Amino acid sequence: MKNFNKFVSKFAQFLQKLLVIAIGLLGIVLIILLFRELIPLFKLLFSSSIKESDSTILDEIIVFFLFFEFTAMIISALRHHGHTSINFLMGLGVTALIRGLITAHGNVWEIVATSVSILMLIIAMVIFNKHLKNM
Repeated sequence: MKNFNKFVSKFAQFLQKLLVIAIGLLGIVLIILLFRELIPLFKLLFSSSIKESDSTILDEIIVFFLFFEFTAMIISALRHHGHTSINFLMGLGVTALIRGLITAHGNVWEIVATSVSILMLIIAMVIFNKHLKNM
């Protein structure tokens, strides 16, 4: 039984190292995609028909920030050996909802629901930081 526990422990350590390597490789791929996304953004920014491509520029910026947020999440996970803090994930959720709120052009109830979701996440972050983080 003792040998089996040793084997399980070593295998878990191996899997943890493999996870960190995989997260690192994913981070490299995301950084490449992040910089690749800058090229069409600059092309659209300096195009002669900028009035026609305003929504396209906004879409490109949103995609750029998606890659940026995923890269930040990968960096956070690498700093904490494969784990990401709940504070970071809630902050990521707030920024994602704000990004969605900026691009929302339609239904008023969708905008209200997104705004309430942002408020609820911020309240949850305050409660977590004040009362639950020190437990």
